[in-house]
Amino acid sequence: IEPVYQNLYVKSNLSGEFTVVNPYLVDDLKAQGLWDDVMVNDLKYYDGSVQNIDRVPDNLKAIYSTAFEIDSRWLVEAASRRQKWIDQGQSLNLYMAEPSGKKLDNLYKLAWVRGLKTTYYLRSLGATAVEKSTTQESEVKAAEPEPKVCSILDPDCEACQ
Repeated sequence: IEPVYQNLYVKSNLSGEFTVVNPYLVDDLKAQGLWDDVMVNDLKYYDGSVQNIDRVPDNLKAIYSTAFEIDSRWLVEAASRRQKWIDQGQSLNLYMAEPSGKKLDNLYKLAWVRGLKTTYYLRSLGATAVEKSTTQESEVKAAEPEPKVCSILDPDCEACQ
């Protein structure tokens, strides 16, 4: 049981890139008449988070918090309560937007005190973000490279030596 990474993101694999949208969020937004192109663009702009979109009601903001918006201590608490009912172990991924040594130390001590057998990955946000932009063109035009040809007038040309 893991929180949603983002409500809208692009996934890449060998077949290409495709957009992943949280279908439950879409259903709830459609039920309230809020799902439209503007909402899609807002989700893209806010990196799949609904927290800064004013027209999303507070009850949906609470339900659709992303993994980095949920306090990692609550993930540890929930996992520790499940642990008692699991025969083996569980792979608990932890999410921390801005990890520090102190935060990590406190979080892993909490996991140990609560009796968790394992944690799996600690995921953090990237140090850089891609510039947000859109384009109407279906194809990006790259600059054509200059052809590599020999120039007799170039005294440094190795082929002419």
